Amino acid sequence: MTNKLRIPRATTSHRILIAIAFAIALPLALLTMIHSYKADALLRHLINTFVLHDRYAGSTLNLNRYRVAIEAREIAGINDDLSGLTYNIETNTLFSVLNGQPLIVELDLEGRLLRKIEVRGVKDMEGITHVEGNRYVIADEYDQRLLLLEINDESDLIDVTNVPQLSLGITANGKNKEFEGVSWDDINRRLLVVKERNPLSIFEITGFVDGDRQQPNLNVSKITPHKFSNIKLRDFSSITYHDESGHLVLLSDESRMAAEYDFKGRAVGALALWREFHGLQKNVPQAEGIAIGPDNSIYIVSEPNLFYVFKPAD
Repeated sequence: MTNKLRIPRATTSHRILIAIAFAIALPLALLTMIHSYKADALLRHLINTFVLHDRYAGSTLNLNRYRVAIEAREIAGINDDLSGLTYNIETNTLFSVLNGQPLIVELDLEGRLLRKIEVRGVKDMEGITHVEGNRYVIADEYDQRLLLLEINDESDLIDVTNVPQLSLGITANGKNKEFEGVSWDDINRRLLVVKERNPLSIFEITGFVDGDRQQPNLNVSKITPHKFSNIKLRDFSSITYHDESGHLVLLSDESRMAAEYDFKGRAVGALALWREFHGLQKNVPQAEGIAIGPDNSIYIVSEPNLFYVFKPAD
């Protein structure tokens, strides 16, 4: 008579142990996956979909509807260090800066290089904003300065030695964590400046662009950071003011995220700059500048020399 091999049935205690093991293993697997795939984007997407959904009525941009139109176009003639971005409605072009070789560059709306302008007297340009006419403000991160200068159609060299400038001296540690972006708010006639981190900060400045050079009436105030707490960004790499809505859009290269905030500091939208979000084929590697056009197209530049355009889906 042949003895059959009998496999004992799982007892109740065995089933309980298996269930406990599964309950432990699943969260660990999820945590591993989250870490591997940098779940910032997933988290922001969930916030965008479920937490912010009811606020889109107050948003002109509706960032959840955007799709990438131009992805990671290499800007011919620029090799590295692209940082900061601004749109000039009068020329219908974009201006950016290079924080290595001291250059201001003008781009068309397709990301083609139109010209380079050498800048003398700066060490580390990180941001640029168009004010009006030929006037621009650039941020020099190394010296913590804002400089008001003019760029005309013929400009190919600018010496900032004698231009109006404002030294804020936010910190005295000399580290590369200071000014990262600047934007002009034409409605309120103020400059908005972001500090990268330690701590994350937004400053508003009046009286520098419009002020009397002989009798300046400067006012510098810090926007309370906790007002921008419902979407936590790891750093600030750029800022742009949206005139139509009065909203701020803050860019974070470490979070790979652009977040829209209303005038009360509440997040009303987010644009994830990760692969498979908004039609992207790859992550945006290091987003350093953002600008918004009159048709609400969003332009982003990333180091080393990449150009992106996002447009609202029809």
